[in-house]
Amino acid sequence: MNPVVIVGGGLSGLAAAVYLSSRRIPVLLLEQRRFLGGRAYSFVDESTGTVIDNGQHVLIAGYTRTMEFLGTIGTRGRLAVQSAPELVFHHPERGFCSFRLPLLPSPLHLISGIITTDLFSAADKLRMLRAGAALRSFRREAVGGMTIDAWLDSLGQSAETKRSFWEPLAVAVMNERIGVASALVFIRALRTAFLSGRRGAALAVPTVGLSDLYVEPARALIERLGGVIRCGADVAGSVGDGENVAGVRLKEGETIPCSALILAVPSYRAPALLPAVLRETGYMAPAASIPLSPIVSVHLWFEKEVMPQEILGVIGRRIQWVFNRRKISHEKGHEQGRGGHLSAVISAAHAMVDMGNDELIRIVLEDLESIYGANAGHTTRALVIREKRGTFSCTPEVEQIRPGCGTPVPNLFIAGDWTDTGYPATIEGAIMSGERSAGRVAALVEGRK
Repeated sequence: MNPVVIVGGGLSGLAAAVYLSSRRIPVLLLEQRRFLGGRAYSFVDESTGTVIDNGQHVLIAGYTRTMEFLGTIGTRGRLAVQSAPELVFHHPERGFCSFRLPLLPSPLHLISGIITTDLFSAADKLRMLRAGAALRSFRREAVGGMTIDAWLDSLGQSAETKRSFWEPLAVAVMNERIGVASALVFIRALRTAFLSGRRGAALAVPTVGLSDLYVEPARALIERLGGVIRCGADVAGSVGDGENVAGVRLKEGETIPCSALILAVPSYRAPALLPAVLRETGYMAPAASIPLSPIVSVHLWFEKEVMPQEILGVIGRRIQWVFNRRKISHEKGHEQGRGGHLSAVISAAHAMVDMGNDELIRIVLEDLESIYGANAGHTTRALVIREKRGTFSCTPEVEQIRPGCGTPVPNLFIAGDWTDTGYPATIEGAIMSGERSAGRVAALVEGRK
């Protein structure tokens, strides 16, 4: 039997390959680049010996598919999960504020968290309670075409609640501005976090690099179960008779036969890899023009420890979240125990992604000094990471055209966080889509036996 070919070695492709290999279905995974992981990989910074992620990927405990995937590949223990959900913010006027959910049954934990936080005024706490009630009883048809900003306006949220809570949360979840991003998808993500259980919103932070959390353990499991992985394999398109896909063609000319095909590639690449019969009809053509939203991460090493918190949401500045890499990952290497290492994130960085490195570093340092003052001290090293194609931009319009995993060709499937998962561009959506496509393939293959 020919293998199931999976094109794309990001998390969707790896999740699909793990799913199929675990069922002893032959798999061949083809990745264009020389390494796996897609947008979730890590590398070693030669100057400091530190393992650096290409972006900060924080999970929540409510991401059930991700947690089960990590359990399958044996790395669930490499996450540090909060004992109780808590977000710490720095407000320009109020200083450090905490939003903590006690371990009470849902939704009592959310109600208690809103009432007890020092992030809001009394009037804004009432507004937040109304938003919490709306979150529980929302109707899809009422918010389907709304942006997050329009939805918040419909709930009477003040400019201050938007600035202090909704905007930092939304940009972290959606990687997009609230005036652009889909309210429907944001609400689904919030319901997973705040209404799926009392610990659903607890942050789960990797204590190792992303490659050690996801990529290499998944690769090891796939290959141990008989799957084959080829990196540096640039797929040019798929071949078939119009009824089924028979294989894929590499740019170098090699044709690889398959029993089924999963395209686990970005939205802008997928349409060109479809069989000619689908390309000619314009199937999935809108996917090629789905807008993208960039992310910028700036890593800074300091002579001394700067930040006592592990994670900090930043209100009213240009950076949105700061991560204390020393505290989170207990970094090892030649600088262990000395100085500080912070990673500042600018999501939806449309206006900043093309700035020079020196300008971005200056912006981050200014924002940090507005929080920690002279304690910020002197940097010993700085590193800027740009992901110009960070994620797809999940607008209400894009939500209408996200494709499902199936196609008109019975043995061809699509995977990726940009497909119709109901989630924004998250690791949960990526893994969910890969497993959905693999489940359809498994049913197809096992039905032929």
